[in-house]
Amino acid sequence: MKYTLSQIFTALAFFLLSGCATFEEGANQEVKVASFPAGAEIFIDGEPAGTTPATLMISRKIAHEVRVQKAGYDTYIDYFTPTPNARSENYVRFGLAEDLGQYVDLQPTSMNVEMRSEFVPQSTGGDPFNTMGQKILEVDRRLEAGLISPIEHKYIIEQIITFFEQ
Repeated sequence: MKYTLSQIFTALAFFLLSGCATFEEGANQEVKVASFPAGAEIFIDGEPAGTTPATLMISRKIAHEVRVQKAGYDTYIDYFTPTPNARSENYVRFGLAEDLGQYVDLQPTSMNVEMRSEFVPQSTGGDPFNTMGQKILEVDRRLEAGLISPIEHKYIIEQIITFFEQ
């Protein structure tokens, strides 16, 4: 089978140019995002990325904002940040390895988010026992209505009690 010179150049150009996005974004790294309670939505740099728990592949060259949110809980925001790795100690860093971000790793490599319930108040108020009782009754009503699981109920009650013990 004979190939013309134009076919060879076209195939070569396609091969060389198809990796441009990889050079801009860099090589990907596996990171993990988990939350308690599970089933929270994950957003990476504002884009939907799944629900917790999840293993994601994201570019290691740039910092990424991670937003974890679930109805009834405060939104959690943190960052995966490129940090120099052992290979960065090389005296000469250039070429393909530099372009792909091989001299950095994202830190942390995993996030374990303990979501804070919106039922936990910001202050104890004038009558802390009354405020705590009202919050616990609200959580009990949500459990009875089937809006939260027994595990979530226990978790939220523990957060409320811990807040008022401080």
